[in-house]
Amino acid sequence: MNEIFEGIALGVVLSVSVGPIFFALVQASIRQGVFSGITVGTGVWVSDFLFIALTYLGISQLTELRHNASFVLWFSLIGGLFLIAFGIVLFLKKPPSLKELRQPVKRESSLPALWLKGFMVNTINPFTLLFWLTTMTDSVINRSFSILQTCLFFGGIMFMVILSDFLKAYFADKIRSKLQPQHLKWFSWFSGTIVAGFGIAIIYRGFSGF
Repeated sequence: MNEIFEGIALGVVLSVSVGPIFFALVQASIRQGVFSGITVGTGVWVSDFLFIALTYLGISQLTELRHNASFVLWFSLIGGLFLIAFGIVLFLKKPPSLKELRQPVKRESSLPALWLKGFMVNTINPFTLLFWLTTMTDSVINRSFSILQTCLFFGGIMFMVILSDFLKAYFADKIRSKLQPQHLKWFSWFSGTIVAGFGIAIIYRGFSGF
């Protein structure tokens, strides 16, 4: 049972990290309500579960890809450009008016589009693959975890990730009524700059071979 507590501890660390996924989820919750934020979160969670399954089933092949310079370069280039484009969209996003902020939330994007946003932001980010691959290698393969131990360990991680995403979406939605349009404008500028910065860093690290 220790594995589940180790997973929860790692999940806490992962949950408090600030990156493209955090900004995508929080912005959706503030602008379009808690359910929209959770929808973005479900896209992220499905992506994470797929990465966990793929790294568990294909650890040797994925390890080879990790050391393949061409794969790392192209994967980083595509992922970095996607995040830069996403950051620019966040930066240029027009904030709602004060009247719109005080009205009940109105969904601007369809649920499939919100889900796809979460899925793509997580999947196309090279650090997601590297995180799950490193975690699988160091915490599961090197310690010869059984299938049950592996399920408990990753179950603990995902439990904390999902719980924290619910809380982020909930509290982001709650502060909506206290925000001014200028606050959302600043948040859009800040989040867009950070996300684009992540994209630039990923491309740089791709060219330098991580």
